[in-house]
Amino acid sequence: MLPKDLLREQLCGFKPYVAGRPIEEVRREYGLEGRIAKLASNENPLGTSPKAMEAMCEAVKGVYLYPDDNAYYFRNKVAARYGVEWEQVYAAAGSVEVIELCGQAFLNPGDVVLTSERTFAMYQLAAMKAGARCVQIPMIDGGYRYDMAGITAALNEKTKIVFLANPTNPTGTWFTSEEFDAFMEKVPESTLVVYDCAYDEFVTTDDMPDPWKYLKAGRRILILKTFSKAYGLAGVRGGYAVGPKDIVAGLMLVRIPFNMNVVSMAACMAALDDEEFVQKSYEFTKQELAFLIESLKDLPVVIPPTQTNFILIDTQKDSKWLFEELQKKGIIVRPMGGNGLPNAIRVNVGLHEDNVHFVEVFRRLILS
Repeated sequence: MLPKDLLREQLCGFKPYVAGRPIEEVRREYGLEGRIAKLASNENPLGTSPKAMEAMCEAVKGVYLYPDDNAYYFRNKVAARYGVEWEQVYAAAGSVEVIELCGQAFLNPGDVVLTSERTFAMYQLAAMKAGARCVQIPMIDGGYRYDMAGITAALNEKTKIVFLANPTNPTGTWFTSEEFDAFMEKVPESTLVVYDCAYDEFVTTDDMPDPWKYLKAGRRILILKTFSKAYGLAGVRGGYAVGPKDIVAGLMLVRIPFNMNVVSMAACMAALDDEEFVQKSYEFTKQELAFLIESLKDLPVVIPPTQTNFILIDTQKDSKWLFEELQKKGIIVRPMGGNGLPNAIRVNVGLHEDNVHFVEVFRRLILS
């Protein structure tokens, strides 16, 4: 039971973020033995950056000491990568921490947050925790893609934060440079644009916006990056944000001290130099996405175009049964009812044998 007499008003009736199911939980529930394919959380099936792994093994020797609370060397390394000052970099325990802290640092009860529907759930949750009003613009192109014109039209002087994911989770779709530039022309100077590019390393299109030019032009934009996907570091929670100094200073005010631990910091610094692993992950993902899409193209489902390491599969009928049946066969996917897509599941690229197994089981279920 929750202590409702103590809870903040904004949290009464609040439903927290639900993560993808862990392998051991599914194994216990269904009494499964042998290999289980986890295709639910957009993790890297190739594992972890070897350079990061080596750095973590060394860093473990120093875990009896507190980490550098200012993450000075890490922030400087990121700053050098993008040609900014180190005070413009926030070292994060995963980019999702930054989303949460934006709510704590910049939102007052009644403020307006603008985003899309059917996008990363944490944007709305961060707004709700702060007591802000979250306006979600319906998607276009079958209900899978950001309506940037609609988001632009909804802007006004009361808009405190705009959260944008490009490419977006869970549909995998993206908005173009032209759409983003038209949006930025209309953004009030007082509005913070949070540009989340968690899947940047998997992008194949040439028409992806350049948020960095707006940061360097002095605009109020905060760019989020993560090590959870392409670098294979989801388990150690590492990421960063780059933005104006005053925005980063605001995040620093509300963060928990020592938010980025010794092992994570070492891993992330090493991973930044592991271009070989990132390229390998990119090529593997591109190949396996093509396999999944080609293998499912004749089925009565809709798969929107993707620039990520996953596909959304809209089955055109309630997908709860499918989620359960796949688990019984040792395949964990992500049901999308919580994102306003009750007919859809999200499936990330796994090892080839896992992808083959998924296709075989999914085809049998969907055609039964």
